[in-house]
Amino acid sequence: METLYVVQSFHEVDGAVLPEKPVLHGMEEFARRRGEQLARECEGVLVYAQAADTDRGEYSDPVILAKYGHVPDPQAESLYCYR
Repeated sequence: METLYVVQSFHEVDGAVLPEKPVLHGMEEFARRRGEQLARECEGVLVYAQAADTDRGEYSDPVILAKYGHVPDPQAESLYCYR
C-alpha cells in the first residue's frame, strides 16, 4: 500500500460549504505546505493521509494532518472516499 496525501479545499456558495476537487501529493511536507497556501484563499482546507492500494480499491481510514477554517465534518460528508 502507498500513502496518499490529500489536500481538500472548500468554498462557500449560498451559505453552503462545498468541496473543490481534491489535490493529491506524494509527500506529506508538500501537502501541508499546499494546505497552508490554500487556507489564505478558501473558507476551509483539510489535509489528510490515507493508505491506499488503488489496484485492489482498498483504502485505510484517513488520518487528518491539518485543518484550516470552516470544514464540514469529514466522515459525515464522506469527503475522502475514493472508492
